[in-house]
Amino acid sequence: MLEGFVAFPKEFARRYREKGYWEDRTLADVFTELCHKYGERIAVCDAETEVSYRELDSRAENLALNLLDAGLNPGDIVVLQLGNVLEFVYTYFAFHKIGVRPILALHTHRYRELKQFVELSGAVASFTVDRAKDCDFTEIVSRIRSETSSLKLMFVLGKTSEGFQSLAELIARPSQRDPAEIQAIQKKIDPEQPALFLLSGGTTGIPKLIPRSHNDYVCNSKLAGGCTGITEDSVLLDVLPIGHNLPLACPGLQGFMLKGAKVVLHTSTRAEQVFGLVQTYGVTHIHVVPALLIMWMNDEAVGNYDLSSIR
Repeated sequence: MLEGFVAFPKEFARRYREKGYWEDRTLADVFTELCHKYGERIAVCDAETEVSYRELDSRAENLALNLLDAGLNPGDIVVLQLGNVLEFVYTYFAFHKIGVRPILALHTHRYRELKQFVELSGAVASFTVDRAKDCDFTEIVSRIRSETSSLKLMFVLGKTSEGFQSLAELIARPSQRDPAEIQAIQKKIDPEQPALFLLSGGTTGIPKLIPRSHNDYVCNSKLAGGCTGITEDSVLLDVLPIGHNLPLACPGLQGFMLKGAKVVLHTSTRAEQVFGLVQTYGVTHIHVVPALLIMWMNDEAVGNYDLSSIR
């Protein structure tokens, strides 16, 4: 049991199991099975690369084993601060395979928020980009490491600084470990325990950690996917930060994958780029907030693209 974590009441859990909402399976178990099921179908893509379900599972497994070599252990808590890129997807599912629990930080979080996440959780590792615009995230993470007792490992996507391990290299390097280690780890994971931590909006201060168990997060995505008309031919465009609950699991990346559908990742909300992606990929669904939707509708480029695929 994770210290400080309060599980769902037993009566609540009993009812959810009886109704079939909770399956007592880990996220890794569920998503590994569907990756085998949908095989060569495209699971996720960005502007340059398409990745099949089979490739996604293979890359996540390889990364998971390399992360064990890099010093992570089942049960560890880490801070994951990557944007809408394929590396987020590989890393997110790699964590679940080896029982590592990510705190899903956003690109807007800086020293103050990131340090508190580490101090509250005892996070042992940070996964971040090298920099974004004028912000050097490696400098921030290095400072936090020097000021906290738990943070030991630092991983970076982009230019590698002193003390950091390259995430891209860990994804690309073939692992020498036995994949059977993952099955052994999975058998020891309690689906009622936290699989990850979302963050509150921070309206009353620094965002608070929100634990989501394997059971409730699988249920979350299945129910959200079931009420939004997703089929194998659906295409989701994710432009909102994927570390948010909405684009990740409501139904988001998880919900669309559960249906064998395709997810297109993009890092910008600029109208012309979004319209172009809708036309290119035949996008059927987009997660959007009202202010952004209004901006798109009022953009002069809206009539220059075929947006008829959107449901």
